[in-house]
Amino acid sequence: MIKKMVKTGVYAAILILTLAFVGCQNRNSKINPKRAADNDINSEFVYTQNNLKEPMELEMSTDGIVTLEVENLAKPDHTLPEEKSSFLSVLAKEDTDISVQYTYNTYGKEGALLCCDLKENNEMETKLEPLFSTYLSQFSEEHYKDTWLTTGLFLKKGENIFYLNGKDQTFPYCMALKITFLESEKIEKVILYPKEVSSSDK
Repeated sequence: MIKKMVKTGVYAAILILTLAFVGCQNRNSKINPKRAADNDINSEFVYTQNNLKEPMELEMSTDGIVTLEVENLAKPDHTLPEEKSSFLSVLAKEDTDISVQYTYNTYGKEGALLCCDLKENNEMETKLEPLFSTYLSQFSEEHYKDTWLTTGLFLKKGENIFYLNGKDQTFPYCMALKITFLESEKIEKVILYPKEVSSSDK
């Protein structure tokens, strides 16, 4: 009788421990995906021009999407075209449309313009043909990755560059972008922080 009670008690203890272990696993299985998602977001690369020695070609997903996060100094409007801090260059084989989702932090300052120009070089000078510009309202850290804006852009055949103008001031900014190329076959390459042409290179 005593052996039977002990045996039953052992089985009951094993059952309780097994259920507790499975319960812990189930709770962890609910938490882990969220933690993984959070880690994916927090571990996104921040590409800084000071740390990046060479231009970097970005890969496009199968559905024509490129994502990036950058930080830099915006150069004032009066900066020469060849000295502007462009953070992205899109080489298009043909004219094409894209969609851009973006969020940014201008550290509480206002007066910035997000611009996209067609860059044309010849032996004498560099010219920028404006394709798109939009005023960026004063945003700070609490808006970053919380408030997203969407716009459509038309790119022309050739090198299309993206940069931030600081109007009459220079200030730091960070920006995350998700660019969808609606006709990805028309894109030759996407380059992060393309090489700038300084006056000494002319």
